[in-house]
Amino acid sequence: MAKKRVNPVRRSRKKPLRRPGHGRDVVKIAGALAVLLLMVCGAGLLAHYFIKNPPTDVPPVVRLPARPPTPAKPRYEVFPHKTLPPQPLDKLPQLPGDHPPLVAIVLDDIGYDRHIANQLLALDAPLTFSILPYGPHSQTLAAEARSKGREIMLHLPMEPREFPDINPGPGALLSQMSPDEFIAQLNVDLDRVVGLKGVNNHMGSGISTSSERMRQIFSVLKKRRLYYIDSRTTADTVARPCARLLQIPFAERDVFIDHREDEKFIRGQFDLLIKRARLQGYAVGIAHPHAITLRVLADILPELKQAVELVPASMVVEAEMNAYRAKAHAAK
Repeated sequence: MAKKRVNPVRRSRKKPLRRPGHGRDVVKIAGALAVLLLMVCGAGLLAHYFIKNPPTDVPPVVRLPARPPTPAKPRYEVFPHKTLPPQPLDKLPQLPGDHPPLVAIVLDDIGYDRHIANQLLALDAPLTFSILPYGPHSQTLAAEARSKGREIMLHLPMEPREFPDINPGPGALLSQMSPDEFIAQLNVDLDRVVGLKGVNNHMGSGISTSSERMRQIFSVLKKRRLYYIDSRTTADTVARPCARLLQIPFAERDVFIDHREDEKFIRGQFDLLIKRARLQGYAVGIAHPHAITLRVLADILPELKQAVELVPASMVVEAEMNAYRAKAHAAK
């Protein structure tokens, strides 16, 4: 008897066999997903609650402000390519009384190196401290100088001829400013340092040659009853005739002490300052807060005190003004 053939098409139409437990696996996976979803939702609700209602017994996290970077020490000065000698001496009348010549030592660029400034303040001498308006320690050092009875000045940043390659720093008076901007900036700088007696220029070879700009400066200084000492960073400065025109107390630098940071040179400059004072009765020396300057000054201070009378800058300005008035009266 022949075997009955099975139609392959019919065999393919049979339903596939179901594996035992397949339905239970699907239920387990769905349950696990549901549990995971509930855990995520629960964590979110808890986080939201604790952010709005932080526990009172847990100290809050304090975020400290980022420490501002310490400003880099600026270039202290732009000295003339050829160091300017003191102005030729006029024949001045002798100062009244029999006393040693007067010498003022002005320390420029105070406000950045606090360590050296404090050591200079500790010296037993009436040094004058000329403070930059925006130094990181300017306010503190001005207060310390006042507490020790030291005279303070504003070291006024002014545009040099080398600008913008050399920047005089924040608060500078610039030739591109309008007259209103120029005077406004000057007033802001003056207000930055409390207890000022006078002003001298920081750099400034590009401003000191402008009669218009110097008269603007001096008109403000006259209202505030401040003196001006010209640092003479250029031979073409017009500060003296402008000061005479506006009749403000005025003197000028006789000797730069430390434009070369060399001990032998600095000692020689102090000797030159003494000679200059003996010739005209008074002199102004300008130095800077260099470690070598501090060391030499501390060493020769007894010698200086024997040779001259160290005084605040205002006393030399007064001596200069008295000599000028006496000369003008004699000319009449």
